[in-house]
Amino acid sequence: MQQASQQQPPPAAALASIGLGFAAGVGAYLLDQRSLRLWRTRREQALLAAYSRIHCRDSRTLQATAESLALSCKCGLVARPWTELTGFTETASFLIPLTRNESFPIPKSAFASEGALTEFRGLILDKLHTDRPFTATPVEFAHTPADFWHAKLLHVRRGGGWRRVLKIAVATAAFVLAIVMSIAKARAGELPAWLVPVVLGAFVFFLSKIVRLRKHYYGLLRMYFSEEGFHVVDPGSQSRRRWNELVGYLEDRHVYLLYLNPRLYRIVPKRVLGQRVEDFGRLVQTALPPFDYRRRLPVVDAARI
Repeated sequence: MQQASQQQPPPAAALASIGLGFAAGVGAYLLDQRSLRLWRTRREQALLAAYSRIHCRDSRTLQATAESLALSCKCGLVARPWTELTGFTETASFLIPLTRNESFPIPKSAFASEGALTEFRGLILDKLHTDRPFTATPVEFAHTPADFWHAKLLHVRRGGGWRRVLKIAVATAAFVLAIVMSIAKARAGELPAWLVPVVLGAFVFFLSKIVRLRKHYYGLLRMYFSEEGFHVVDPGSQSRRRWNELVGYLEDRHVYLLYLNPRLYRIVPKRVLGQRVEDFGRLVQTALPPFDYRRRLPVVDAARI
């Protein structure tokens, strides 16, 4: 009689299912990494596509006057007053002034020389800083991982972010249930064994796309604020926002969240304000209402503030 301690080797079908599931997971991970590597290329292509959609691609004129930034072609003229300028950023190929409603991607190749490019960049920055409170001492700081986690938790608890978390949780529970049921039915012979690794691979791919953590900027920022609004400067971009362009604020003992729309907010850690935290709090509370995600507000495609 064979001893009860002897164990049968795992069936070939089970080993194949585990191998296929592992291979599907690795494939999903590699696809996700590839998408991250192509992100900068896609951004440049998107800017080029936006530029090419403008009328009269080969005959346009950009003119910066004392009153506005104007783009003209044979079809007409689009002009935006400098008061609508909200930001400026730069890539390897483009200068991008940002207004309240749109961006103006300008190819660097359009400038006759490096001097002309520098002069235009300086003009945009001068206009952007027209009402910046130069007499105020700027707040210089760098975000930490804890700042982003505090902001995320505050947004989830009080800013409506719990709705996305709930959607992800429901989808995850559905995947887990499907995996458990497919394994049980495969063992009972009611489903083919190869279906289990397919479901596992789909679940890994779902997690890699939905629960991917954003890459945050941890470099130095300089922030100016006044009764009119605030300016934020970093090495790659600059922006300004008037208080009346924002839809509200939230705060806890760690951070302020200044909402441009229900999905986009500026994080101001209270730790960096020092003795000015009370002044900043009074300014924000006077200029903005508490953010309420239950109000119906338009979600604009705006640049990061």
